[in-house]
Amino acid sequence: MLHLQNYLSESQQREILHHCREIGKRAPLFIPTMKNRSPFNYQMTNCGKVGWISDQNGYQYIENHPVTNKPWQPIPEVIRNLTKSLAAKVGDYNFTPETCLINYYQKENSKLGIHQDNTEINKAAPIISISLGDDGIFLIGGKRRKDPTKEIILKSGDILILHDESRMFYHGIKGIVPGTSNLLNSGGRLNLTIRQVY
Repeated sequence: MLHLQNYLSESQQREILHHCREIGKRAPLFIPTMKNRSPFNYQMTNCGKVGWISDQNGYQYIENHPVTNKPWQPIPEVIRNLTKSLAAKVGDYNFTPETCLINYYQKENSKLGIHQDNTEINKAAPIISISLGDDGIFLIGGKRRKDPTKEIILKSGDILILHDESRMFYHGIKGIVPGTSNLLNSGGRLNLTIRQVY
């Protein structure tokens, strides 16, 4: 695991945020659900070749937005270039960004349960996470769900890369710390997760 603190300048953060807002106009945020139709504790959207969703059919990648049924927007070039350079830092010089999951945590109790990213066909490529807005309390464990976890504070502009052994570590978001950033006018936290699916 590689945690790059304060990696993005404020201007870089605002540029990525601008692109996220433009994506949201064409691929609006929605609340995913579990198989039992229980709603998640955050909103999400995607951009890229495919987008990750969860619904009554489980976790999956699909080519169209589940509400608008329109194809996802392309990943902005600035994010593509950034993630390729970040992947090279952990030894992957052929990383191809194919999907960018955008999670919006608006409330203090917005959270993401402990899980393992295993929906991707390619489980060797790193997972790259970009934090924007309020601090997120990130939990990272091991390869087994019952392994102990530790907390890491992810601040606006931080980058987190799960690679090599940590690629399959269980992880989640315990919550956010409201008022720790003024990047998002409405408050809250955006997390961008970029993956190579295939």
